[in-house]
Amino acid sequence: MKSWRRVIRSQATLVRNVLRGWPVVYTGASGMTIDEDDIALAARLLAAAGAWNDPAPVDAFERQFAEWNGSHSAFAFASGRVALAAAIAALDLSAGGEVVVPAYTCVVVANAIRAAGLTPVFADIELETYGLDKDALRGAMSSRTRAVIVQHLYGFVARDLESVVEIARRGGACVIEDCAQATGAVYRGRKVGGFGDVGIFSGDPSKPFTCIQGGVATANDEAVGARLATIRAAAPVHDAAAIAQRLRNVELNYVMHKDPQRWWKAELAWRRRGGDYLYGMPPAEIAGAPPADAGLRMAAPIAALAAHQLRKLDHYNDRRRSNAGRWAAWCRDHNFDGPLTVPGSEPIVLRYPALVTPAMKRDLRWAYRTLGVVPGTWFVSHLHPAPGILPGVPNATRAVEQCINFPTLYYEDRWIAAPPAA
Repeated sequence: MKSWRRVIRSQATLVRNVLRGWPVVYTGASGMTIDEDDIALAARLLAAAGAWNDPAPVDAFERQFAEWNGSHSAFAFASGRVALAAAIAALDLSAGGEVVVPAYTCVVVANAIRAAGLTPVFADIELETYGLDKDALRGAMSSRTRAVIVQHLYGFVARDLESVVEIARRGGACVIEDCAQATGAVYRGRKVGGFGDVGIFSGDPSKPFTCIQGGVATANDEAVGARLATIRAAAPVHDAAAIAQRLRNVELNYVMHKDPQRWWKAELAWRRRGGDYLYGMPPAEIAGAPPADAGLRMAAPIAALAAHQLRKLDHYNDRRRSNAGRWAAWCRDHNFDGPLTVPGSEPIVLRYPALVTPAMKRDLRWAYRTLGVVPGTWFVSHLHPAPGILPGVPNATRAVEQCINFPTLYYEDRWIAAPPAA
């Protein structure tokens, strides 16, 4: 009975918001690029388990991604964090060295560095694109620095990208571009991931494209690419049960987050299949444990899903950019700081970040009441979502306390449009 009361309350909220002219309440970014064609593909892949060991779909996706992104080579792994670990290994960074990391990031980045026997050194960010600040990087570099990570957060090209690359190179350090939130963003005619030694991309449901869980490491150097190829070739894949669970999550994510009738279907789907749902980061990993899929490469059916999603990514990135105008206008109208689009860049705007008051970030009910959406709160700590405070990084601390992010794939007077059929 309690479950049905929640369904009825959800329906009443939906009707009330539509009558007010609000978009349907949106609370996250998960699975918003999944359409009925993805569900149909996942069903076909589930029914063809005998082909799950075929290497052809993985090889095809890697070639497709490298060509689409303008990279020398690309390699598919079980998740973005596994791709990061593979990239660190391929760069052959000496144990005991340091890696400079923005002090406003996800805990899995620091975890991958520590797992490789390296020490993360946290440097402050700038508050225009939330990227690594070039002056903070200079202060963090030392003779032990082996690599620098530059992140393109929220789908925006990092403001100090060129300076960061130059400073790292002068110091003899490699550059890792974290493009997990910015797949498809362009700077000076080149897609991100093409400016450092390696680029890292994610296929998590909250990222620009999704294959439920998957990641890509790109190389811009032949020798690094050869080492990545060796790492990928030696890596095993998930077992059949784990692959099937990921395929079932395609429809589950759609019903929970995007289905036009999710206001009543989501509760039923969760009661029937909620045990299948894959969470992005389990508690053990937040506490520093390695990911469950550590050392695994992408399986064939997941690669087929990723390739299908990649063909739609330009369409969805166009919609994100178009929808971002609503939030830019809101920031201007209310005197809040929105993000910078770096001259010469074309962001994808995965989410639209804004610096509001700390009280507004702590209690988001104002957004639901006045805008009909619930903004995201990436990040709630310096190493999201792990608790704790890093000292000496005032800009990162301000972002933790004040930065919220608005959806750019959301429901207006119609449901999110899928791309036209090929």
